[in-house]
Amino acid sequence: MRGFRANYEKFQDLNTEIVEISCDPLPVQKAWVASMKTEGSDEYGQVPFPVASDFWPHGEVTKAFDVFNEETGKAKRSVFIIDGEGMIRWSNVYTDSIPASGELLHEIENL
Repeated sequence: MRGFRANYEKFQDLNTEIVEISCDPLPVQKAWVASMKTEGSDEYGQVPFPVASDFWPHGEVTKAFDVFNEETGKAKRSVFIIDGEGMIRWSNVYTDSIPASGELLHEIENL
């Protein structure tokens, strides 16, 4: 997520909004945001984009995108690029981590 924060203005320049969603409860999400620091800064809570909890009803959003893992109760690490009409233009599910922000900027530029 640090790369997404660092390149947030580039995403904005491409008329793109980032929304981070997990199946963690809201207090966990708030703690995660509060723990974020911008490199070289002592300030906490540095996340310029929305962070959402898909905790209740548990996994409803991630199930709709077919990325909910029933065994773990968590979402698979995935990225969706959705256009202004709500159409998924690009998506990918990742096994280890999410992609570098540069990869997504490249995909957005190619749409």
